[in-house]
Amino acid sequence: MIHPWRRLRALSGWELRWHQPEDDPDPGFTLFDEQVISLRANLTWEERRCTVLHECLHAERGPTLVGVLAEREELRVRREAARLLLPSIRQVGEALAWAASAEEAAAELMVDVDALHDRLRWLQPAERRYLRQRLAGAA
Repeated sequence: MIHPWRRLRALSGWELRWHQPEDDPDPGFTLFDEQVISLRANLTWEERRCTVLHECLHAERGPTLVGVLAEREELRVRREAARLLLPSIRQVGEALAWAASAEEAAAELMVDVDALHDRLRWLQPAERRYLRQRLAGAA
């Protein structure tokens, strides 16, 4: 299991700050010049876990240009974060098979719903086949 908070501690020279939702609605952001990762103060613990990993990946990868390149980088980071948080498609399949909702499955997997959706968005063909078979057996 990945430990996002340990990953944050390993970022030498980086500082964690908290911001209020009225100051910035984003769950998290990275300030490269200041070496700061900021998390919104009202996140659930699953959202904090996912957001801190996401922002750590941005910090590790470095700043990008704006526009299309920034959008591509954001998708790369989202994909990598989802795979790191949810490496086992079997665990994802088990949670989805018994859960009454995506929110319930995400909570069981200790991630937020966005991370679960991102993991499902970028399935490999073999993973997609496995999930189809597993969830067909759950019905």
